[in-house]
Amino acid sequence: TWQPLGMDTTRFGPLPGHLAARCAPTELDQDTDTHLKGTAHDFSARLLGGVCGIAGVFTVLDDLVRFLRYMLNPDSAPAQAGFGTEWTAYSLTVLTGGLQPARGLFWHPAPGTAEEEDVWVHYGFTGTGMWISPGQDRWAVLLTNKLYYTRDRQPLTDIRNSFRKLAFV
Repeated sequence: TWQPLGMDTTRFGPLPGHLAARCAPTELDQDTDTHLKGTAHDFSARLLGGVCGIAGVFTVLDDLVRFLRYMLNPDSAPAQAGFGTEWTAYSLTVLTGGLQPARGLFWHPAPGTAEEEDVWVHYGFTGTGMWISPGQDRWAVLLTNKLYYTRDRQPLTDIRNSFRKLAFV
């Protein structure tokens, strides 16, 4: 999935030590009193050996940047990547009808933005946020971790909204 885009450090975990060292830590493991790094914090994934359909993908900033650059300029992706203008446009289309929140393949309209603002967002469960605006030819990444200290969503929601407003003014 990721190799055709040159995303060589993105993969399902648990990661080997040299790659885990480059990942942000996630949740505090109560059993060992350490923050998990490069391994899923989700208990279901951990029971399944570290990966399942809802958890276990790890990456680093370099790979996120590569992915977002391809989303803004899909024709620059290698042909074998399966990206292209049509795929990218489709992925940035609401595909969930009346369901809320509305979503595309990976993205949903950024909260607090109007449709004409053309800003889409993908939030990782542990906190990282990625925004893209093809209309503004701009993307942004906020590397955060909401589980490092607490599962309370509001402080991170406030940070995300402020960051988005600053990045897409």
